[in-house]
Amino acid sequence: MEKFIKFGFVGIINTVINWVVYNILLYFGVNYIVANSIGFGVGMINSYIWNNRWVFKAKSKSPKTVTKFIIVNLIVLGLNNLLLFVFVKEFGINKTVAQILVTIIMMVVNFFGNKLWTFREKRD
Repeated sequence: MEKFIKFGFVGIINTVINWVVYNILLYFGVNYIVANSIGFGVGMINSYIWNNRWVFKAKSKSPKTVTKFIIVNLIVLGLNNLLLFVFVKEFGINKTVAQILVTIIMMVVNFFGNKLWTFREKRD
């Protein structure tokens, strides 16, 4: 439970970063999917640093761990963009409200992807 709480705290920071970038880019007329992808990428860099060092306290700093983290986050980004598109285009939900809903769903997916695969503790 402690890891999930820490992950949630880091997630809040990442979400703020993502939303600030997302909304700034929307303000300047950037497509909402492109804005989301850029904001997500900036938040992902912050996420890797804090999740690796503080949440999961990964002992491995290997390129393999970074690769797994990127794969999990690309999957999450793909699902995020798909749901964002569906919520906005199919259900007519406001772009910002849709982003909030999608963020909540993706936080759970991201946590378990990273806990169970990226930063999984090896058992002897």
